[in-house]
Parts: sequence; structure tokens; C-alpha cells
Amino acid sequence: MIHTPIKPLIIAVVFVTLVLITLQPLQTTLVFQRDLIEQGQWWRIISGNLVHSNISHLLLNLSGLWIMAFLFIDSLSAKTFLVSSFIMCFFVGLGLYYLDHELIKYYGFSGVLYGLFLLGGVTTLIAKDYFTGISIIVFISGKLIWDLINGGSTSSEELIGIPVAVNAHLYGITGALLISLFLYFFHRKKSNYPV
Repeated sequence: MIHTPIKPLIIAVVFVTLVLITLQPLQTTLVFQRDLIEQGQWWRIISGNLVHSNISHLLLNLSGLWIMAFLFIDSLSAKTFLVSSFIMCFFVGLGLYYLDHELIKYYGFSGVLYGLFLLGGVTTLIAKDYFTGISIIVFISGKLIWDLINGGSTSSEELIGIPVAVNAHLYGITGALLISLFLYFFHRKKSNYPV
């Protein structure tokens, strides 16, 4: 019997899944809350990405995370996934804090997820799967533009119990674009580097 080793990306996604589930009971301590950040609780800029408004919200984002993992299992390395997720938590949190002054609270991993889908599309392009890469990039960019023009999905709002913070998706994608540029130029220097 031949045993296929578990892909490192799956192990990394299991780790992030466990982190998101484990942190959910600490929601009130970790949620992005503007007045508490201004009082010095700076960790909330990052940790707000790791807690959710309710279990439905958590499950929705975990579903997206696992879809992303299986879509990009052969093109996105575990290291790039983990480092990029952390960087995009910064981008989303700092973007919301400095650019969305009217936003008081933010919960959720969706801004990071949007970035991960874009990043996965780019790594797929680098791996020369042009159809999948371009399709993913066009889809996630189109979804972002649709949401920015029309606001977030009302069905999502009903499910998660809060308004969709569409700008979080924009900041996640912005972070992913910068990471993608770095990966692209690094890949050009070392053509055998797994992204």
C-alpha cells in the first residue's frame, strides 16, 4: 500500500483552523474595537482578524479557507501561506484603523481570505497554470469590485449578524498584491523556488 504524504499546506491550514476555533471563545478580548485600540490594546489590530461575530461567521470563513487550500494545494507553499496570512492580518487591521475611522468593531478572517485567493491565483500563474490563475484573479477582483459598488451581500450580513466590512477585503487584496510582487521578483531570481 502506497502512503501519500500530507501536503504541508494542509498541515498549515489545519493549524490556522485550530487557531481560529480556539480563539473564538476569547472574542471580546481579541475583537478589533477602535476605542480599546486607542487606549493601547494594539493587538486587536491583528487579533480582530482571528475572531468572528458568531459560529456561522466562523464556519463561513473556515469553508473559504479550506476551498482556498484545495484550489492551491500544488502552487501555494505552507510557508508563503502562513507568512502571508500574518502580513495580511496587519494590512487589514491597519487599513481599517487608519482609513475607516467610522468603523468601531471588526470581526473576521475574510479580508485575509480575499488576499489569500488573489495570492493563490498569482502563485498558480507563476506555476504556469495560466487558466486557473487568471480565472481566480478575475473572479476575486470582480467580486471585490461588485461589493465595493453595491455593498456587502445582504445574505451574508444576515448569516453573520453584522454588516460586511467590504473595505477589509480591499485591504487584504492590497496586502496580497504587494506580497505577490515580492514573490514574482523572487521567483524570477530563483526559478526553482516553490511559492
